[in-house]
Amino acid sequence: MRKRVDDNMYNIGSNIRTARKRADLTQEELSERLGVTPQYLSDLERGLVGTSISTLIKICTELNVSSDFILFGSSRDTDTANSTLIEKFQRLPKHKAEIVERYIDFVFEIMDMDPNQRTGK
Repeated sequence: MRKRVDDNMYNIGSNIRTARKRADLTQEELSERLGVTPQYLSDLERGLVGTSISTLIKICTELNVSSDFILFGSSRDTDTANSTLIEKFQRLPKHKAEIVERYIDFVFEIMDMDPNQRTGK
């Protein structure tokens, strides 16, 4: 049995697992997208191994999360309101995030309309 590297690696692995589950992906699906073995991803999620910067970038891209989320468990943006909203969005399962994104697009379309068109005048 392998021993985890340290608490930081364990936390990073846990954050990857959280983001993977929120993206509604299995370890096998994500490992295929990343070009790594399922065993490596399992070890990474359990904090048994570290990862390269290039793999970290792929993880963030595939899971649509910031490196701050993976490394620290939250975003360290200076704008707390925006980072809170982003974190809430990132926690949604993929299908629900798509619904929210469509709704936001609709709201922006309405905001761009002439005021008379919005009220039906």
